[in-house]
Amino acid sequence: MKYRFIFYSLCTFLILGLGWLTNPTEALHFAREWTLWYEPVLAGMIGGTLCALLGYYMVLNRIVFVSLAITQGAGFGIFLAFYIAGFWGYSLEHSPLTAFAGFLMASAAAFLFSIFHRSKKYPDEVLIGLIYIITSGLIIFIGDRIAEGKHAIDNLLFGNAVAVTSEALGFLILVAGILLIFHFIYRREFLYVSADPDFMKVAGLNTSFWMIFFYLTLTVGITVSMKTLGSLPVFALMVIPPFLSLKEARSPMEAVLLSLFLGAIIPPLGYYLSFLYSFPTGASMIVIGFGYLLLSIFEKKINRFFIANNSSQKT
Repeated sequence: MKYRFIFYSLCTFLILGLGWLTNPTEALHFAREWTLWYEPVLAGMIGGTLCALLGYYMVLNRIVFVSLAITQGAGFGIFLAFYIAGFWGYSLEHSPLTAFAGFLMASAAAFLFSIFHRSKKYPDEVLIGLIYIITSGLIIFIGDRIAEGKHAIDNLLFGNAVAVTSEALGFLILVAGILLIFHFIYRREFLYVSADPDFMKVAGLNTSFWMIFFYLTLTVGITVSMKTLGSLPVFALMVIPPFLSLKEARSPMEAVLLSLFLGAIIPPLGYYLSFLYSFPTGASMIVIGFGYLLLSIFEKKINRFFIANNSSQKT
């Protein structure tokens, strides 16, 4: 397991070094003035870690697009809240009710999927597609009728990764901490309900309860992370770290730990790339994730070199 962490640590230093070589002035400025943006960087690390953990179950269960459908459901809830408030002459531009409305709609989408998940009548792909296309259509349907709050909608849907307040960071730490504790305590139940729900039935456990509970944590995690990172980076962080960690994993523990490691380091590197070359922050995170995907091609060969070198030293 340690060789995989060594490999991806080397990949991280490679990315940092390339940034330093190509733009040393801005890289030095980024390092010296870290106190100016430590809050968004820390928020990105926490959100990325949470997304990577939740995404591990999604990839394991082969339903990665359900997170995209839930995110779109949250987006529809936000649009609907602004539309109803505008109809009655109220402004929700700085109101927490918008995020709460997004959470409610995301919960409804997750609840529907958890109820009909693995049904013989309704394949998972069809359910995900229906939730996504219906919520997307409704967003377009009412989107052009919203007269105010465009900036607030953009922040809630796509995140405002640069301007993260202390209050928002504190709330993210609190929610992420609670979810991580739940997932540590009930890690076996969440693993079984994701990978082998039939075993839970044989063991006499309530599969429906654990499925709903899992999707509740997924919905909360997506809604909170989306506000900071944005919908597309959240989806990327729920797919790329778990995919890389499971690709050569020898045990579930190794896969989870590596997924958490990658989820924590991709967002800061995204900020680093964004600062050096003035790219959009969310897109920079996705590009960094793509860079790790490309570098993972060499993982097996380099790990074999580490193992062979270690064996020769022992002999």
